[in-house]
Amino acid sequence: MKFWRKSVKSATVALALGVILLATQPALAKVVDRVVATVNGVIITLSTLQERTSILMQQMQSAGETLKMEEKEFILKTLDSIIEEKLQLLEAKRAGLEVDESAVQAALDEILSKNNITMEQMEEMLLQENRSMELYKNHIRDQIMTSKVMQYHMGKFGEVSDKQIKKYYFQHQKDYWEPTKPFVRHILFIVEEDSPDGVRESKREQANQVLEQAQSGADFSELAKEYSEDVSASSGGEVGWLTKGHLVPEFESAAFGLKPGELSDVVESRYGFHIIKVEKVRLGKAEPLDNVKAKIKQTLSLEARHKKYTDWIKDLKKDSMIQITLFEKEESPGNDLEPANDREEHWEEASNVKKKSLVSGAGRKQKNFRVMERKLAFIKKLRRHKKITEEEYHSRKQRLLDQL
Repeated sequence: MKFWRKSVKSATVALALGVILLATQPALAKVVDRVVATVNGVIITLSTLQERTSILMQQMQSAGETLKMEEKEFILKTLDSIIEEKLQLLEAKRAGLEVDESAVQAALDEILSKNNITMEQMEEMLLQENRSMELYKNHIRDQIMTSKVMQYHMGKFGEVSDKQIKKYYFQHQKDYWEPTKPFVRHILFIVEEDSPDGVRESKREQANQVLEQAQSGADFSELAKEYSEDVSASSGGEVGWLTKGHLVPEFESAAFGLKPGELSDVVESRYGFHIIKVEKVRLGKAEPLDNVKAKIKQTLSLEARHKKYTDWIKDLKKDSMIQITLFEKEESPGNDLEPANDREEHWEEASNVKKKSLVSGAGRKQKNFRVMERKLAFIKKLRRHKKITEEEYHSRKQRLLDQL
């Protein structure tokens, strides 16, 4: 999965994985909430970043993927994706785009259906994570809005021409190459790995005797039916068209070294002793253009969409005021950041570092941020100690953010 490579999708497709937010997430470090970035005055908090990072980590684990970058780089990339999302939502607001409640409900119903859960079950899952249905619907609304604003600004893409498809085909012909394949039969004499040497030698001798019969002109298929101990015996030892990487190395090495009609010597593998015959060989060739035309057209279309999206986001960033204060410390000698070795250390570092101004004349705004951080930390503490409800926490938090 490539988390930051964007493509234009319909709202329903984009929301198909929305229920991942309900998955059990890794335990989060207790951090002091603070402002980590602003996008044209819209605040992004540390708790929001931590939550999104946790979700992406969970997605990777579910997909069986491993993190291929430093933890801190992953967090920064996640922050960048949130910034891009905020830019798109602001652009949607500027363009006067809206999302009807019916569209949100339709998307929610689709998520429930695809994940085979009821509304009550979803509400219970949200409750276990200190979330509310209202907040989850807001997330869905934002995703639909993001999809709408992308379609609004990026428009339709031009048709991919046959000339473009043909050019791509010849430039990437190795990607559509069908390798040489032999059609193989074999006779197997099974030997268990822990069999005594006497049993092994007896099987080897039997294999050599049958090989002599085959070399003398006996029908290989009939020999396989009579002597082979493999399940393929009934079909005359037929293995079929062989592709590299599918069978044990000793077998493949022998099979791919034979010409049509040739027999191998007795080949030993961990399964026992094989006699291999290649009946015919299909030489490697490029898959015909007509067979891969649709696939190439889709590839070129996705590349064009990705480039247009990247250019659009780049323009949005260039025309916006973006401040990032994540992981920043006051400048002092020998105060360079070193990557933390533990995930929790990153969040503690992000929570406790001091900010410096990124633009001139930002002292007053920075002071407001510090006051805001203290207030955010206080209401988060109230929530943690169950002095206020989850709904009240988010209501207070939003009122504070609206003051900036």
